[in-house]
Amino acid sequence: MGEEASARHAQNRAVELTLLLSVPCLIAFLIVPELIMRALFARGAFTAADAQAAGATLAAYAVGLLPFVLFDLSKIAVAAALVVGALIGSLVVGGLWQRPETGSALAATEVTEGISAAAVRLDAYQATFAIDEKNLSPEVAERHLTMRVWFEAPERFRLDVVDHTDYPTTTTPTELRLVVDGSTWYAAGPAPCATATCPQRESVVRNRLPFSTHAPTPTDLVLPISTLADADRVTVLGRGSVLGRPAVRVEVPFERAEPLFPFLSIGGDWRPFFPNDRVRIWLDERSWFPLRWEVYPATGAERDAWALRFGLPDEPALRSVFSVTALDVSLDAPDAGVFDIPATTWSQDQGARSVRLGNVQREAGFEPVAPRTVGGLDRYRVVLPRDDAGGTLVAYADGLAFLNLGETRTWNGDAPFGPVGVQAEEIPLTGGGVAYYEPSSDDHGRRVSIHAAGTDLYLESNLPRSELLAAAAALPVQGLPMPEAWRLRQIGVATVERVSLEAARASVPFPIELPTTLPAGFGLASVELVDAGYGAGVTLYLRDRDADAGIGTIRLHLEAATALPPATSATQSTVDVAGVGGRFTPDRSQLEWIRDGVYRSLDAPGLELEELLAIATSIGPERDEAGG
Repeated sequence: MGEEASARHAQNRAVELTLLLSVPCLIAFLIVPELIMRALFARGAFTAADAQAAGATLAAYAVGLLPFVLFDLSKIAVAAALVVGALIGSLVVGGLWQRPETGSALAATEVTEGISAAAVRLDAYQATFAIDEKNLSPEVAERHLTMRVWFEAPERFRLDVVDHTDYPTTTTPTELRLVVDGSTWYAAGPAPCATATCPQRESVVRNRLPFSTHAPTPTDLVLPISTLADADRVTVLGRGSVLGRPAVRVEVPFERAEPLFPFLSIGGDWRPFFPNDRVRIWLDERSWFPLRWEVYPATGAERDAWALRFGLPDEPALRSVFSVTALDVSLDAPDAGVFDIPATTWSQDQGARSVRLGNVQREAGFEPVAPRTVGGLDRYRVVLPRDDAGGTLVAYADGLAFLNLGETRTWNGDAPFGPVGVQAEEIPLTGGGVAYYEPSSDDHGRRVSIHAAGTDLYLESNLPRSELLAAAAALPVQGLPMPEAWRLRQIGVATVERVSLEAARASVPFPIELPTTLPAGFGLASVELVDAGYGAGVTLYLRDRDADAGIGTIRLHLEAATALPPATSATQSTVDVAGVGGRFTPDRSQLEWIRDGVYRSLDAPGLELEELLAIATSIGPERDEAGG
């Protein structure tokens, strides 16, 4: 009896002690879970939204805390406590049963399609952002700036950057202004220089072409149309909230996200960024406005060597080095005076002369063709460009979406009309005829050139590829194949001819195998025969369907040979390509090797050695060797 009383007493004391220790924790977990997670983890890649979600999970698991500590820690009790917490956690934050608004999976294509749809609905916008920068220099470890953005469709835009940094020495602050008012473009800021104090620089462009890429409007700050144009290179990380708005977080490499950082090129002094640094972007899930974007350092020896060249300190991969955060966002129309262009003494003239549509025939000598559909866009401006083509340019727009249609009746160039090259992809149009297509790049939107009887045209747009091709097919012309004068050209001692893949295979004594491993979205765009006097070779051009920015064009050249050509760079190194000796030239991102009497050269400006090797080992015999 005495032993039973002692045991009961000991058990009661254990329960009391357990409650004394666990109840305060339980209360804290239920009342301030987000504060706890922020204090413990909210730094680097772990954002405030992550802390909010983790705090909700912590509160859910707190329900199982008392059963866990009061009962015997057997496997059954542990499992029961975890299951209870997991089930309630699922209901709270979206686990086994996800709430549609915060927990359901979101595909990258939904993001890009949502942005494209939002672009045509946006008439006005204004916002304020905080910019925080780390490691500008050894003397300036952190900088703090604000940025204001105003937009009014279709081509009125303003960006102001104000520098709030307290510099240790006399320094010209990075204060910038960019104003676009239709046909006039203005930019001002400190000119780049090697000293701490730099002179101010102003640039003005008048008679600007509609949606000019040489005097651009950085509207990705409003909607990241260019940054997130290619769903194949967008990684969706999850959902949360920013500014109290439901938001989705995505990630792209810095080289794809450059349109979100237009201030870097306007003027002033900024830290450098590695092309593969990761940019994480929070998007308003209803409007698709960018609400916050942060740059995280990439990892690897190449990034480390690059950082050493720029004198950067050690930068952990989980800590952001640059962030832009929205402080307020509004759809109110900006005041009219916001877009006034400051008076200057000098300006550049792009020579675009606006005319009324009814006067075009008299001014240009012909009536421009018009598509039956332009993706729902309205005609915005008609201009006569100042160039040798003697053509017209009709611009269509709605919101942030645009399409330029250029035409000439006197084209005598040696390549397709417009910003389209001879390696462009030939596309059959619905209804007949062909067009030549190139994806968007750092300098241009997606574009199509059409060569027809008596006229040449090009279309350039930020519309999705399918809508651009639909507009091209809606033109009342029949696109013809490239004439021989464009397909056949002389480059030095080599004769280069654009041909079909079937014609190339019939013209060379070796097999032409396409790689089966390529970056997502890439495919064969065009093929050329190259004859430099010692037998025909073949060059294959592989391109992304949507966006060239970042990786660029992948070129695969093949020709009969028994030895690699002489080395042309001091930085070349020997590498193994599926069991044969190869050579890598990093400054050209070029991989060379020989197999079965065929020399192969693979290059792409935006790919590293490991990525080139993956492509190389997926080609014909290499694929067989690599697979064992």
